[in-house]
Amino acid sequence: MSGIYLILGGARSGKSSYGEKLAASLAGRTAYLATSSITDEEMEKRVELHRKRRPEDWLTIELAVSKPDRREIDRIYSLLQDNRVQTLVVDCVTNLLFRIIHEYRLDDMEVIENSMESGIEQEVHDFFTYFIKKLSSGSMDIIIISNELGMGVVPAFPLGRLFRDLMGVINRELASVSDKVYFFIAGIKQELK
Repeated sequence: MSGIYLILGGARSGKSSYGEKLAASLAGRTAYLATSSITDEEMEKRVELHRKRRPEDWLTIELAVSKPDRREIDRIYSLLQDNRVQTLVVDCVTNLLFRIIHEYRLDDMEVIENSMESGIEQEVHDFFTYFIKKLSSGSMDIIIISNELGMGVVPAFPLGRLFRDLMGVINRELASVSDKVYFFIAGIKQELK
């Protein structure tokens, strides 16, 4: 029987390491969906750290487009099916969200108009609804890793606030469809569901 596991936490809280250990404990072929894009030296170092930790026999799937959409999800799903993957690690949803909204170029905006914000929210909701529906339509275990961003200081700029709010909504929606939800803080795992 397959399940959906959501692993939440802050930066460097131990969530990715636990997700990889959980995947290794489950049966069958494992794939790792790497969602980040290398934008600078720091991200390059983080990606390399994750690569070194993964077992060599895992199938690594990287996004083929800068802004993922339904076609990209369908391509990934086909790869998973063709390779008879039984466990998928998605690391991480936060990077996936960044890639979706990055092309809006909101960084320099002092105010994001309501209509634009509503459109972005709808696009993000539609993407993640399709994402989880498509991936969970098979019989594989899915381990989803995501950052919890809503427990800190309210960002001073509109893009930061929108990003934080969207991440909260996505995490809530993912938690509602997950069989197990874990929260990591200071390397300690708490089972929420």
